[in-house]
Amino acid sequence: MREFFRYLQGYLKIKVWGYSPERFMNLCSNHHILLWDIARQEDCYTMYISLSGFYKLRPIVRKTGTRAAVLERYGLPFFIRKMRKRKIFALGLPCCLAFLIAMSQFVWAIDFEGNVSITDDVLMDFLAEKGIDYGVAKNKIDIEALEASLRENFDIVTWTSARIEGTRFIVKIKENDLAPDEAPDEKENWPGSNLIATQDGIVVSILTRQGVPLVAEGTPVQKGDVLVSGAVPVMADDGTVREYQFCHADADVSLVYEIPVHEEQPLMYEYKNYTNREKKDVFFSLGHKRYVLKLGDCGFLKYDTVLDTRQLCILNQIYLPFYYGFEVHREYLPVEAVYQENKAEALLNEKLSKNIVSLEEKGVQIIEKDVKIETAGNTLVMDGYMTVQGNDGKAQRIEAEQPVAENETESGSSQ
Repeated sequence: MREFFRYLQGYLKIKVWGYSPERFMNLCSNHHILLWDIARQEDCYTMYISLSGFYKLRPIVRKTGTRAAVLERYGLPFFIRKMRKRKIFALGLPCCLAFLIAMSQFVWAIDFEGNVSITDDVLMDFLAEKGIDYGVAKNKIDIEALEASLRENFDIVTWTSARIEGTRFIVKIKENDLAPDEAPDEKENWPGSNLIATQDGIVVSILTRQGVPLVAEGTPVQKGDVLVSGAVPVMADDGTVREYQFCHADADVSLVYEIPVHEEQPLMYEYKNYTNREKKDVFFSLGHKRYVLKLGDCGFLKYDTVLDTRQLCILNQIYLPFYYGFEVHREYLPVEAVYQENKAEALLNEKLSKNIVSLEEKGVQIIEKDVKIETAGNTLVMDGYMTVQGNDGKAQRIEAEQPVAENETESGSSQ
């Protein structure tokens, strides 16, 4: 801060020599004239002094028999004096500062952090619906309302945080790794619900927390069968059912079932053989408009285009709506090739391994797998099944006039 005020007032680097430089410095101290960075040379002293202090040196110089000379000048007063001869620059400088100050009141860069399932494009469209886009005034952004709106409109979002840094708007979100199977609000409006099977299998274990279990360990079930009924019978004194009370069936039901496996891997494939030849075109964009300066014809039949984009930023904080960079065209030649059989089999096994990992992450245990690989034309095909064990059950709405499940009624009539 001291250096800043010195710059505003202006200061000098001077050289002092003569009869008694030491007495000169003592008298300056007595007259409250500040000297700093004093250095002794062979026959003189160099030091820094404020511009106002320099004007008070004449009587001190005469009294001590010394001489003082200016070596260098620093500070705003000397800068302004130089700018008098450069009127256009002097006029442009405040205009430039005014432009930067005006541009700093708007948002020119939007970044997202923490989103995995929700893409940046989806979030940008959502912000645009809320009136937040490039060029929006910072004072028009209601950060608290935006954070609440993000949590309300995206069920997978559990936490949000937004802030403004310079002209950059940063939105951080955290997603829920486990999405709910059904909307809880919709289920709460149901009079009751059954728990039904979502696939064919054999019940290994069942732990009922609420409802009436209709299956037991070892019971084979088919897709759509009711595992636990949400209609709980209320018995009369004579042993008959007087009425039914409805609830949401809740249980842990473990099934052993089969999952079909089918994967294909073409033996013929095409890859890009890059020739290391490139062609660059310069581009710049202002706001949403982009302009490309083509430096001649590309001339490539097949090529990829890569954008090397930079945004103009001042002091690492103020982003301006000006982008520039290169469009890099990279030539390649398409080459057809054939996988060796062992390589194609490895790719198929890799796909199967990814499916197994995905199932295990969901808590499904792989008991047995039986697959075979055959060649069908130019394609290697993997067919078979996997025997797995995992929890099953899906809520199904029941109506008040349908108290018992159909399979329960059928089993009762057969008896």
